[in-house]
Amino acid sequence: MLKTVGIILAVLLAALLLMASRQPDSFLVERTVVIAAAPEVIYSTIADLHQWNRWSPYEKLDPQMKKVFNGTPGAAGASYYWNGNSQAGEGTITVRELMPPSKITMQLDMLKPIEGHNVIEFNLEPTDGGTRVTWSMRGANSYLSKVAGLFMNLDTMIGKDFEDGLASLKSNVETK
Repeated sequence: MLKTVGIILAVLLAALLLMASRQPDSFLVERTVVIAAAPEVIYSTIADLHQWNRWSPYEKLDPQMKKVFNGTPGAAGASYYWNGNSQAGEGTITVRELMPPSKITMQLDMLKPIEGHNVIEFNLEPTDGGTRVTWSMRGANSYLSKVAGLFMNLDTMIGKDFEDGLASLKSNVETK
């Protein structure tokens, strides 16, 4: 009986590992909102990392988190380091590329709770009624992430944060 249970567990583990190996090597999470404002107004609120405390959902995770800003606000090379509680974690966001007023590309380097190195983009596109803002994050899907992805949906988890952040950005910009 014990041998049979061991064989069943080994087969299930092998199936799990095989399923994980067939997951995509990269991921993309993105969400979009239309904000009743010009791209230039929204752009400056995103490009200046000092202003993220007004709209980013991650700022709310730990009001006591340590923050260090480096570089010229709203310029390529500007960065924001944080170290917070277990929810906020530790990491750095660095502004990599700016294409005013339509695109901002950043590097996200998470150290805790799970190490990850991803690219964040904000695309701003004029549309009827304002500006369509798309917040996206893409990166490599490590084998451990592939296994975790069998039990958790990264798009749902991070997507919810992006939705909350975009709603807060919309409210913040539209009430200025």
